[in-house]
Amino acid sequence: MKDQFMRIAMARLKSIYPFKPQRRAVAAKMWVRFVDKNLAKKSVCANHARWQDEEEELNKRMNIIGQNGNTGEHYEESH
Repeated sequence: MKDQFMRIAMARLKSIYPFKPQRRAVAAKMWVRFVDKNLAKKSVCANHARWQDEEEELNKRMNIIGQNGNTGEHYEESH
């Protein structure tokens, strides 16, 4: 749902914000407001919670890679 929302928001904001990073930031803020308004709906809450969990996992992995470098030392050896 988030991907579709962002795609539509980016298209609608293109004439107002020609600079893509700024347009993406505004669209992301629109998504946050949309989720906050619709917290009562289970599907939106579940998708938002799942997205937050996925983001946390990716951030943990990136922190490990940032500490050890991208040499693969953070992975367990497979036998």
